[in-house]
Amino acid sequence: PNRLERAKAEIRDMLPALSEHRVGLLAFAGRSSVLSPLTSDHGFFRLALDSANVGSVNLGGTSIGDALQKGVDLLKDQEGPKAILLISDGEDHDSYPLEAAEAARHAGVSIIAVGFGSEEGTNIEVLDPSTGAKKKIVDSNGKEVLSRLDGETLRKVALATNGVYIPAA
Repeated sequence: PNRLERAKAEIRDMLPALSEHRVGLLAFAGRSSVLSPLTSDHGFFRLALDSANVGSVNLGGTSIGDALQKGVDLLKDQEGPKAILLISDGEDHDSYPLEAAEAARHAGVSIIAVGFGSEEGTNIEVLDPSTGAKKKIVDSNGKEVLSRLDGETLRKVALATNGVYIPAA
């Protein structure tokens, strides 16, 4: 499976261990979008998770800091322990993830960062809606765009909140 489908499968496998907890789901790329607000209705959460796809957020790029801030905003008024499970390759396009991690720490939110991807980099492929064929994304110079795991950023984000970084590989 692609990274998104693998992440969704991991979350599905983890849900039974969270049966007594409320969960929420944010999708993010160049911006973030709440797919499921905090809820104890795990059936609804599963529906939101199953419907998540690369089109759930229609702005390219990666804004980890913005997603973390939105997650903190959802959690800040909640009682008890609070955590964000961040599943990402760690690449970020100037959204200040370390500053967002500091804000999370001040709000009492721990971040568990799971790094998906390869540090060597992998091509990004998309499905052409008109033909159904996969094609590789290229930059303005015609060079194939690679997505690389930035484990160092994810580690720093997690440790800033007394959280943990887990490389998925």
